[in-house]
Amino acid sequence: MRRLPLLIVGLALLAAVGGYALQRAQQVPSADVPAAAGITGGFVAGAPLPALVLRDLQGRARRLDAWRGRWLLVNFWAPWCPPCRQELPVLRAAQQRFGGRLQVIGIAEDSAGNVRAFLARMPLDYPVLLAGAAHPGLAFGNAAQFLPYSVLVAPDGRLLKRHYGAFSEQSLNAWLPHTL
Repeated sequence: MRRLPLLIVGLALLAAVGGYALQRAQQVPSADVPAAAGITGGFVAGAPLPALVLRDLQGRARRLDAWRGRWLLVNFWAPWCPPCRQELPVLRAAQQRFGGRLQVIGIAEDSAGNVRAFLARMPLDYPVLLAGAAHPGLAFGNAAQFLPYSVLVAPDGRLLKRHYGAFSEQSLNAWLPHTL
């Protein structure tokens, strides 16, 4: 009989920890997350685009510098990330609107199978590459590996700025250069 109260307390504690973890996983970080989290360094405006080669969904190696000469919006996301899913239509609209001048590149933090299954339900009209085990977000200054995370790269290959959290249409338009 004494085990029943201990079991109930244990299950309540487990549920509380699980609820907290779920809430933290779905929380959108604010613009000041790097400072609040003690993140320094990593991202340097004006630094060159990292020389990364990532695989696309067909397994082909793709170099990020293949899009040099256009504005790049490199977006780290995952199918299991609610703010990422909310942001994808905004990025798709930006790709359609700015077409020849801006190239959105999605870097998915999940397996190829999970990403393919997600994209079958929500197709994107910009390239999606797989992060794999290398954690390429680190090369772009995302030391805490928050999602979504975006970096703007100038046509000459220089990193310009970064953004933590999901974009709304208004926040993306304000963040992009007015010369687009």
